[in-house]
Amino acid sequence: MLKMNNVWVAMEVARKARDILGANGIVEDYCVMRHMNNLESVYTYEGTHDIQRLIIGERITGIAAYV
Repeated sequence: MLKMNNVWVAMEVARKARDILGANGIVEDYCVMRHMNNLESVYTYEGTHDIQRLIIGERITGIAAYV
């Protein structure tokens, strides 16, 4: 559960930083977009929130919803 929340919070923080910086958030002067790209790859290979929720739900209830 922590892994799922960790990536989600990091994405939200990076998005907020990009929004705060405006146009500067997408230029190379600031590293926000580099972090966004890194987080997108982590989000992809760590598994989406939906899959992680299904796995957590199975562990809690014993019922596999993805079968």
